[in-house]
Amino acid sequence: NRRQRPPRALEHAEYTFEIVANFAAYRDLHRHRMLTQERQRLGTALGYDLPAGLVELGLGGRFERAAEQAAQAHRTIERELGPVLAQYVVPLAFRVRWYVRANLREIYHLCELRTTPQGHPDYRWIAQEMFRRVSEVHPRLAGYARFVDLGSGDELERRASERKLDEK
Repeated sequence: NRRQRPPRALEHAEYTFEIVANFAAYRDLHRHRMLTQERQRLGTALGYDLPAGLVELGLGGRFERAAEQAAQAHRTIERELGPVLAQYVVPLAFRVRWYVRANLREIYHLCELRTTPQGHPDYRWIAQEMFRRVSEVHPRLAGYARFVDLGSGDELERRASERKLDEK
């Protein structure tokens, strides 16, 4: 069952991933304390992700203008005060590059938690890709992970989960 942890022997298989994704997804994934994660400074050079929901609501243009204004503010602050302080004006939609070093036991844990259909699509996709890459390198070992969901997910499941939280 889900409560049974994979054996410690799986800690001998190690992986390193380079990930580029929006900062919001990074913030969700960096909470996995077992992993070694290092990121670059937050900036605007890698661009940003435009949420599909905003486009559907007709707010894509407004979002893009706000993101460009934030990028301009970042460049100004970076030039005048330095890159460390400039990070504070960067919205969560901007991308950041980071690396993750983890063993197979940690990969099982992260991917089982972060691939559930209720998870946010951004970090869910990252966790699925990590597991797919592990499966390419060690297909037999990856086959023992019983609770990793590589399906497309269902936005209705996510909404139902959020409604339950709201009711609590």
